[in-house]
Amino acid sequence: MKVTTSGFLETGNIMVIPVFEGCNKAPNNATTNLNRSASIALKSAFASDSFTGKLGESLSVWTKECQIILLGVGEKNDLTTKKSRDTGAKCFASLSKNHGTKIVIRYTTGWNVKNMAAFAEGMILRDYSFDKYQKKEDDKKGPWSLMCQTIERHQDALNSAVNRAYEIATGVHLARDLGNEPANKLYPEEFGKRALEWSKDKQNVEVEVWNYARLKKEGMYGLIEVGKGSIHKPCMVFFRLNPSANKDSEVPCIVGKGITFDSGGISIKGSAGMDEMKLDMHGSATVFGLFQALHATGYEGRINGITCMAENMPSAEAYRPGDVINTYSGKTIEVLNTDAEGRNVLADGLWKASELKPSYIIDYKIFII
Repeated sequence: MKVTTSGFLETGNIMVIPVFEGCNKAPNNATTNLNRSASIALKSAFASDSFTGKLGESLSVWTKECQIILLGVGEKNDLTTKKSRDTGAKCFASLSKNHGTKIVIRYTTGWNVKNMAAFAEGMILRDYSFDKYQKKEDDKKGPWSLMCQTIERHQDALNSAVNRAYEIATGVHLARDLGNEPANKLYPEEFGKRALEWSKDKQNVEVEVWNYARLKKEGMYGLIEVGKGSIHKPCMVFFRLNPSANKDSEVPCIVGKGITFDSGGISIKGSAGMDEMKLDMHGSATVFGLFQALHATGYEGRINGITCMAENMPSAEAYRPGDVINTYSGKTIEVLNTDAEGRNVLADGLWKASELKPSYIIDYKIFII
């Protein structure tokens, strides 16, 4: 999606006008550059009882130039960035390329930059699909474009905020892509390979992968035991952003659980919904996506990330209930249920994070029963 900001110039193929509750006449600039008949139709829509501007309410006005969507966002004083973002996302989900791909959001009276940017961010985040393995025809209509229109004094600030939202969305979409990948395509070593490829040509990024042999050398048996039953062996991936900055300062460390498929191991799960167990690596996907977002937005501070990657599978080599594991910290774990694997892999990852002298640690994980 291409995103731009401007004054009230174009109408696009689809014009969205977010409206506060109680607005019974067309706000300033709502009809700018519309022809006379479209302007009359829009003013009539505002004056009618069919649209009040309540949150979630919408009314479409069809003109020769474009489709105009009046979208209610509720009371002005009750509007938050979350409501703006959610409303923008829901609006985008309802659009069809049959009416064209050029979207214009026309922000009229009463909007501040923070809420305008959040509304656009919702649309940007919602512009996502994962269909790389589906056979599909070429999209002849092309990608969406989004133009955010506001008064001149807000344009520079809105442009910066919307571009930042777009850059952050690249990280969100990357995390979604990783989570949606099937487990036979994205396994621990493949995750490490993609991280290394991502880091290429990025001067302020370092990625290091500790393979199975290195994990054994370091004594990371919390991670090893969970993943050793799979043909795809475990690994640990280290992300470092701006590694040369603030070398004498404590910096955050973000740790992610990365079970690329969780069958439960010997304590195997039921078959219902097991296809979704590929999502048990979304803690690590979030770490990867976070580093993409931080890099894209030009974050200048130093930050570390660790992802603990394994596939929890039953086999003759898998760990068992009753086993005792020696972890990286030197402490031991008695295994009562092999489906409680998250705490085992994170035991090694979090202890390693503590050795990096962090200012704080955040760990991302999904617990699936």
